[in-house]
Amino acid sequence: MKFSGEKVVEIYEKIQQKRPIIHCITNAVTVNDCANILLAAGASPTMAHHPCEVEEITAGTAALICNFGAISDYEAMKTAGKRAHALGHPIVIDPVGVSGSSYRREKCLELMKIIHPTCIRGNYSEIQALLHNCGTVTGVDAAEDALAEAEETDLPELMKQYAKENQMILVASGETDLITDGSCVYRCHNGSPMMARITGSGCMSTVMLGAFLSAENSVESVVACCAFTGIAGELAAKEMTAQKRGTMTFRNWFIDAVSLMTPEQLEHGTDVDWF
Repeated sequence: MKFSGEKVVEIYEKIQQKRPIIHCITNAVTVNDCANILLAAGASPTMAHHPCEVEEITAGTAALICNFGAISDYEAMKTAGKRAHALGHPIVIDPVGVSGSSYRREKCLELMKIIHPTCIRGNYSEIQALLHNCGTVTGVDAAEDALAEAEETDLPELMKQYAKENQMILVASGETDLITDGSCVYRCHNGSPMMARITGSGCMSTVMLGAFLSAENSVESVVACCAFTGIAGELAAKEMTAQKRGTMTFRNWFIDAVSLMTPEQLEHGTDVDWF
């Protein structure tokens, strides 16, 4: 069955109305891009990382992002996460690098038990590493062969079971994004291969989840976010190709596409099904 683009528009318009503040404890490599894409979408970022301030800061925000690219800020994630959970704020964990680092994986699994995240978004290899509690690739990016292998396995069913047992939403990002809350599995076909050729597309997608979940805390909101960011990637890639430009220009156009997104582009561009 198809997922309606009208739902994507509905949730995006809620972000425009609410202007939520999103607390991001995220990767230093991509922190500027994460802040800018939230602003482009109509939300407001705050990047407080110090353990002595995060509890107070997160209390005044609408959602919390914990990105394991910032593993050195683990104590801050734990402190902020406890506060966010107590307040009922959406919490998103991005398990960056858990497929190649046993330390990150152990800490991520530990944090999940402590703060009970609303959603976890990673690439195929990272999600498989959490599901099986083992390493899958070296480095922070998913290898192409790992993605191909994942698509041929029972990953969707494993994700569905894991999400149901842990009462969370799981997102495995790749050529096709898989999203589940344990009841059904959504497949988002939006996106561009160019998104994998810049640093930060995953981190930016994760902080956008904070904005969408703050507007509506539901699996449909997560699906809408995946479609929205994928459409932005498609629009940026189309412009890049037409102008015969490179990856740095793509990054800028990706954020531009978010800031210039129209309801018509969302309604007609959304390519999501579910089973």
